[in-house]
Amino acid sequence: MRIVVLILLATLLFGCSSTLKQSLSQAPIEIENYDLIKYWHPTQQKFTTDTGKLVTPNSEGFVKLKYLIDSNGQIFEPTIVESKPKGLWDKFALKALKNIRYVKSEFNEAGIPVYVTTEFQFGVSKTISKLTGLKTAGSFSTF
Repeated sequence: MRIVVLILLATLLFGCSSTLKQSLSQAPIEIENYDLIKYWHPTQQKFTTDTGKLVTPNSEGFVKLKYLIDSNGQIFEPTIVESKPKGLWDKFALKALKNIRYVKSEFNEAGIPVYVTTEFQFGVSKTISKLTGLKTAGSFSTF
């Protein structure tokens, strides 16, 4: 009986810990941010992230992230290219990136995967910070 329980528990744990795998219809191409709309559309332009235990900075800033959009519109391999103030908003940008989804443009029926660099801009909302302490608002540029 113990063995059966252990096998079921192990199956449950390993089954729940699966990660997304990249889906590439071809080798990814590197594009400029202004060309992204030819391949992929973000499902949103503005974001609000749950900051959890992160302390929201008291200054505005931006983070440029380079990442791969695979053939399913999923994001992989995020890398910080630049940020100002340096390092202040990096964790917030990476957290926001996890919530962004892309859909194919009408010109990208094949789902061509791309590497793109996007700028995330962060502002500090006194109202949001004072009322909840849990949200950070921002936007990202696709042009």
